[in-house]
Amino acid sequence: MGADLKRRSAWRLVVPPLVFGAVVVAAVAVRVGTGRSGMASLVLTGGVGLVALWAVLDGLARALGRATYLGTGRGLDRVIGVVQVGASAGVALALFPNAVALIEGLVRLTR
Repeated sequence: MGADLKRRSAWRLVVPPLVFGAVVVAAVAVRVGTGRSGMASLVLTGGVGLVALWAVLDGLARALGRATYLGTGRGLDRVIGVVQVGASAGVALALFPNAVALIEGLVRLTR
């Protein structure tokens, strides 16, 4: 039972940096496409805020002993989950308003 390290895909380690890279590329594309640095800044900070929020939730689950996207939630991985929460909580809190604004903007675009 649980997530065996040998069975976990290496993609789990690659996806978070790829998501961050996609956020950066989206921010640059908005800046180049619209010429508006304010909107590009919102995309970048809001996207990073969403990634940080994801890291906080993942770290909390790991600290509670659950297998998550980034870890198994067993043994030393639980301690690493606590460290992950500490490392990402400040960023998530600081960028939370921008993440909410980004989501609201995306919802307005789809209407």
